[in-house]
Amino acid sequence: MTGGNKGIGFAAVKQLAQHGLTVVLTARDEKLGTAAVENLKSEGIESVHFHPLDVTSSESVEKLASWLKPKFGGIDILVSFPILVHIIKIL
Repeated sequence: MTGGNKGIGFAAVKQLAQHGLTVVLTARDEKLGTAAVENLKSEGIESVHFHPLDVTSSESVEKLASWLKPKFGGIDILVSFPILVHIIKIL
């Protein structure tokens, strides 16, 4: 989940995790992303993991992919809030 450390992204991470999905919360700011995961864990939501991600950086995307594959086997669902917001603004 890109942009998962605050706002709608954070709410979506929380809802997905509460419904039994394992969620990888990503954010550019490692401190904010880690804090968001710790916040959820304090509420008893344990199925959320953090990895830093800057979607504008190929290197950052490659690091995430390299981390995801061995840990989870890949991605089943990708939710990218900045892109969705941009598409909605265009429409």
